[in-house]
Amino acid sequence: MKSTIISETMVKSHGKIYKLLIDFEKSIGQNEQTMMKAFNTFLWELEKHFFTEEKAIFTAYEPGDEYEGYAMVPELIKEHKEIFDKLKVMKKSFKKKKAFDFQGFKELLMKHKDFENKKVYPKFDQELDEEDKKIIIYRINDIHQSDSVLSEISVKCAECGKKLELLEGYYHHEIFGKRWLFCSKCYNKIQEKGSLLLSKVKEEPKKKEKKQ
Repeated sequence: MKSTIISETMVKSHGKIYKLLIDFEKSIGQNEQTMMKAFNTFLWELEKHFFTEEKAIFTAYEPGDEYEGYAMVPELIKEHKEIFDKLKVMKKSFKKKKAFDFQGFKELLMKHKDFENKKVYPKFDQELDEEDKKIIIYRINDIHQSDSVLSEISVKCAECGKKLELLEGYYHHEIFGKRWLFCSKCYNKIQEKGSLLLSKVKEEPKKKEKKQ
């Protein structure tokens, strides 16, 4: 029987993030210093969580179903970026004392959390072998042992050489024969290229059938 160590570890992380989100929610309407402290504590934990997923888990995932697996990871990365972009807008809004849609953000984050808890992490537990899981847990622990680890890491886009900001795209496609790290602009180009390649792979058997 395969272990459920990925689910257990990451669901626990989600629980911590949710608690900090509620702490921030309670701070809304209080003085700016209190709000900023609660917001930054929540943001830092969320950044570490996303970083952990993208750099420790996603990079070790070799999906059994290539089409489903290679579609799922880029979609999760997009959701991470959407969540992070909304947080940046939110931060600017309450600094300028403008209203912001906290409830909409909370619903988006909870939908993402529930999908990962119910669908994504169990899939990783099912498809990753025990050795890969041990490596992943080691990486997760290594990331969380030092709060400075994120700021110390510098990664460049494999396409244009630009320094990648935190949470910028990750793309992995078997046809390319290696793992790729891209800035957002290059990531979109590669994703489109990958989709075209997959379409050609799917069409190839049909062409052979017609020739017969």
